[in-house]
Amino acid sequence: MRTLLLFDGIGSTDVNLLPELRDMYTKPENTAFFQAMLDTSDKVSAYLDSSTFTQVCPDGYTLRDWLDQKAGRSADVPQNSFAAGLCVYVHQTCQLQPARHHGNDDVASLGHSIGLPAAMIAGMRLRRMDEFIDLATAFLRLVAVTLARGHQLVATSTAHPADVDRYRARVRRGADPGPMASLSGPHRAELMSMIGAFRPNGSISISLANSPKSHVLSGPAADLLEFYFAHHETFERTGTAWSFLSNTIPFHSPHLAAAARQVDDDRSFIGKLPDGDQLRFPVYATDTPRNLQDSTDLVDEFLEQVLLRPIEWELVTRHAITDAAADRIVDYGPGAAARRFTRECLDSGGRRVRFESRKQSVASPALGGQRAMSTLSRPGRTTQGNGSRPVHPVPRHYGNSG
Repeated sequence: MRTLLLFDGIGSTDVNLLPELRDMYTKPENTAFFQAMLDTSDKVSAYLDSSTFTQVCPDGYTLRDWLDQKAGRSADVPQNSFAAGLCVYVHQTCQLQPARHHGNDDVASLGHSIGLPAAMIAGMRLRRMDEFIDLATAFLRLVAVTLARGHQLVATSTAHPADVDRYRARVRRGADPGPMASLSGPHRAELMSMIGAFRPNGSISISLANSPKSHVLSGPAADLLEFYFAHHETFERTGTAWSFLSNTIPFHSPHLAAAARQVDDDRSFIGKLPDGDQLRFPVYATDTPRNLQDSTDLVDEFLEQVLLRPIEWELVTRHAITDAAADRIVDYGPGAAARRFTRECLDSGGRRVRFESRKQSVASPALGGQRAMSTLSRPGRTTQGNGSRPVHPVPRHYGNSG
């Protein structure tokens, strides 16, 4: 089978990843991986100025404290996008270690938002553990510094407590008002019309088009709450589901432009990362249908696609499945959102695609996994980019050694 690897973002990580990460941490086969992750996390903490570090880790605890229970202190993960993003990245990357990952039929990968770095690492197809560790730690520096800069430099806009109480009297599910909110129901054109009429200055934008009728808005919390109050009667009449997300920064929006510029200045600490032409199979962008093997700067791609550009999931998933001629999707999680959105986007006539979780794929590789199928209207095709490009040598070391 031709397999596309799928990596979720942090939008569906309301379930605490800490117990599973701690279990991974205790397994002997993961010792080298986690030692490198913890050492790198400590270096990131030392690199950030004290005010930025306190903002993202208010109790002073780091990844090492979250995972190592031998320290004898209870270190819960902070409820912010910095901690959530780090947990997602470490969870996904641990499963890609050369000794654990045997994807001989992998032909492409796709990452939803913060899942992009794991998709890039998968695309390198590294077989030596030292090379894998070098690359994984370089990407960890990129992810951690980027998320910290996002919290440091985004303009905060908290909703008035009375408005929050008024909102909670109507909507009991989901998080308190924050910089991102999901809507299920209206089509994109309807939503854009509502946003344009409400706030023409662009403070609110569609940051993720996850499926034809599932979208996420990004913007100041106060503006999003005002938008909800202005349209809640329409939402109730049309059956639109509204919920604030637990994200603490407005991903995929112009509000994070200052953070992206600052990360450019952090490149000397982050270190050198591979170029797109070193990817050994296609890794697909999420802003528009394209193959990142053609990219000259994967750091810039990460900043643009995770911080600034909206996700066009229906367009990119249809393109990825067709371009890679994939007939199976293996989902690396940790949540189920990316898989659910992909099913919704592909569910229309034609070509059949099998979905499996990574655990199912490892448990029964011969039989396949979950018998869930989605369809694609166009037949698959193999292009010049899908496995037929020349394989470029992979430099042994990425990033800095400090």
